[in-house]
Amino acid sequence: METKSLKYRFGDNISFCGGVDAQNLLVKGTPENVRKNARELRNVFPTGLMISPSHEAILLDISPANIEALFDEGTK
Repeated sequence: METKSLKYRFGDNISFCGGVDAQNLLVKGTPENVRKNARELRNVFPTGLMISPSHEAILLDISPANIEALFDEGTK
């Protein structure tokens, strides 16, 4: 789902959980790629968004550095 179109369609009437690509970004990206994506999501949804993949999306093929980058950036 494309985040900007979701924001346009629903505005501030709904909250979203997710938005982080757990198949490509978290697996193949660098910690800086992950941080950049989390910042972009926060800019689109400054309120009403929990930036996190679902718990089953954090699998063995995701580096701990990417998980740390995601949660560090997501809690700012």
